[in-house]
Amino acid sequence: MSDTVVVPICRALKLKNRMAQHLRELDELIVSYNSLPVGQVEYDVRQLLRQRLELAMRLVAVKTTISQANQPIQKTIFEMAECKSLVAMLKRVSTKHGPVVEGYQSVRLDYSAQLRKADVDREVRKVEKEIDRLQDELDRFNYQTSVAIERKLLEDFGAESAPDGNR
Repeated sequence: MSDTVVVPICRALKLKNRMAQHLRELDELIVSYNSLPVGQVEYDVRQLLRQRLELAMRLVAVKTTISQANQPIQKTIFEMAECKSLVAMLKRVSTKHGPVVEGYQSVRLDYSAQLRKADVDREVRKVEKEIDRLQDELDRFNYQTSVAIERKLLEDFGAESAPDGNR
């Protein structure tokens, strides 16, 4: 087994995000530098592709480790996602009400909104409070729960190394 370090999930999530960012950067280099004018060579795209494939597999391993550790709080994660989805939808709801002049020909239309702006704003504030509560619960879990991560990953992606006792 490889050399591992036990870290809180919150640190593993930061590592995952750094790895994902590096993956996006490799993607951009591959896409941008694969086909260039003859004689202009910036990057070895085949090597970049190999790096990308290896990094993707390492990222899958980190995501799997985090996902397995998150099982006890998975319901909270799903609830928070649904709350965020609800807020996004509510912010798109049209609350036009009453006479409105529209279009190039200035046509007057009368609108009737079942949910008024104040109703939508009130519901958004209520759901955002629930999101905050769920996020606090998730943050506590992420700081209190630890996972084993390859020491080399922490070194490769700029995360400080854990003390030697954490293996």
